[in-house]
Parts: sequence; structure tokens; C-alpha cells
Amino acid sequence: MSTFVDTQWDPLRDITDLRGYVVVVTGGSSGIGFATVSLLARRGAKVYFTTRFESKARKTKETLQNTHPDIDPNNIEWLLLDLFDLKSIDAATNKLKMKERKLDILINNAAVSTSSTELVADRWEQHMAANHAGPFLFVNRVLPLLKNALKERDSDVRIINLSSIAHVSMLPQTFKFTFDSAACLSNPVPSHPWQWRWFGRFIFGFDIVRYAVSKAAVVLFTKELQQQLDEQDLPIITIAVHPGEVATEGVMAINNAFIKTLARISFLTPEQGSATPIFAATAKEVRQNAGKYKGKFLVPFGRVEAPNTVVEDDGQVKGLWKNTTREINKRLVSEGLPLLDMW
Repeated sequence: MSTFVDTQWDPLRDITDLRGYVVVVTGGSSGIGFATVSLLARRGAKVYFTTRFESKARKTKETLQNTHPDIDPNNIEWLLLDLFDLKSIDAATNKLKMKERKLDILINNAAVSTSSTELVADRWEQHMAANHAGPFLFVNRVLPLLKNALKERDSDVRIINLSSIAHVSMLPQTFKFTFDSAACLSNPVPSHPWQWRWFGRFIFGFDIVRYAVSKAAVVLFTKELQQQLDEQDLPIITIAVHPGEVATEGVMAINNAFIKTLARISFLTPEQGSATPIFAATAKEVRQNAGKYKGKFLVPFGRVEAPNTVVEDDGQVKGLWKNTTREINKRLVSEGLPLLDMW
């Protein structure tokens, strides 16, 4: 019996034949990412998943093959990727470019949720580093492969960025975003009342405010990336997705007993949580009605919903793009890596 019986979009039934497609799913060793990799590979796609450790990668591939022996082992590959580490991002994309000449679908699933205030490389707040800046660089590095896929007959190239409804529900309407500030990556929440920090750590086990702000950045990045692609007449679709409240291993690991109990009772399974990202990445409806979905924010199960109103603030949208570009290039220079490519 399908695990998606309560959804309008059932990947087991509705995903088209993906033979010949090359897909990358970041954070694919557990939770939503693992379910996404499994479903796409079962439909014939060649799927690269990312994880930080080779031991975890090998175990993930073994689990996939044991669970679904119908998957061609050659269709499951991994890339070692740490979104905190620009050298790791550079190495992963270089390896992908050595193995593949194109990339049809990129699903930026990997994310961080933490209560730590320690900066990454003494520069960036952790949520903004892993949930926004890292994927920003990763997309830029693999964009040549995505553009190459457009040369294929009947190409359908998409970039799916996982966000969260938390960027709407966990921030007050009066919240002042500072994406137009040069410090948006290092200090994205300059005014952070202690009550918010206490609330997040006590209820959720992590800093829900900083997490929510980083997920707002994902939505703004998605919108501006789509604008950049449209201006070049590149038919690549970008979509930001809230997969739903999902009982993943990560959720169960960081939260308190109350949230864990709630998750077991009412949250989606990882397989159900993968439905909306997979819908965004593969559904024919999305390509046929591209104007409805391009640059938009989707919630389960494939429904377009209004994101935080900050997405309508052009100063914040353009500011985030400009400041992220500048800050990433600064770190790339300091680490002896090539600058961002032109989009």
C-alpha cells in the first residue's frame, strides 16, 4: 500500500520515467533527503546524494540497495559535501563535473538547525552559512551543468530549494530583516530578545528565530535566482518548498519529549515529506504551468502559498544577493578558491 494515500501527489504513482536524468540531492543520507533519493532512483534517475562522511555515504548506498534491490547500483552515487566548508563545496562540484556533463535536477535539501552561536570560520552565523550561503555557492558552481542539460531534447531543468513555513509562522509581522546589511550573514538577527532565544531552545531544542531567518533567505534567493535566469531566457525553474512538519531523525534528535511525542502522532513521515519537493522537481504540471510555479513558495502537497512579505521588498531581495555574493567572494579569496562565476 502506498505511504502517500493521504496526498494528492503520490510519487509512487505520479513521477514520470526519469531514465536519462541526472539529479543531485544534498543531505541525502537520512530523512526527507534519503526518501527523495530512493524515490527518484526507483524511477530510473541517476542520483547523487551528498553527505559529510564517506562511512555514512557507503552505509546509505548499501541501505538503499538492500531496501530497493530494483534500483540499478550504478544509479546511486555520492558526493562528500560540508556546507560550512567552501573547499568541500568546491571539491564536490569539481568531482561532479568530472563525472557528468549535465545536471537536470538539483534539490538543495541539506540544512542545519542549532542553538550554537559560534560563527563558521569566524565569519558567518551557522544557519545562514549552511542553509543559504553554502547552497548559493553550490548552485553557482553547478550552474554550467544545469545549462548543459538545456541542450537536451525535451529538457526540463529545475532547482528546488527546501525552505520552511517557520519563516512565516515563527517570526512576528513586525520582524525587521537585515538582508540589505553587509552583516546579514554574520549577524542576521542583530536584535534577538532573550525571550525568543529561550522559547526556541526550550520548545524546539534549537534557535528557531535564526533558523526561520535563514529559511526566509532561501525564499528570497529562490526568487532572485529565478529573475536572473529569466533575464537570460534560460528555461530553468526554481522553486522554494516547505515539505511539511516531518518526523525526521534530526527532529527526533534535537527536540524535547513533548515535541517528539507530537511528531510521532501528527507529523508526516520522511516519505510523505518528500512528496512536495519531488512534485516541484518532477511534476509535468509544474512545467506546463511554469508561470504559476517559477520562483514561488510551495507547501504540501504542491500548493503555492504566499511566503513572508519580505519577499516583496526589493531592497531586501537585491541586498541579500549582493551581500551574499560579496561575502562569499571574500571567503573564496581568503581560501585560494575561484570566485563565483557569472550567473
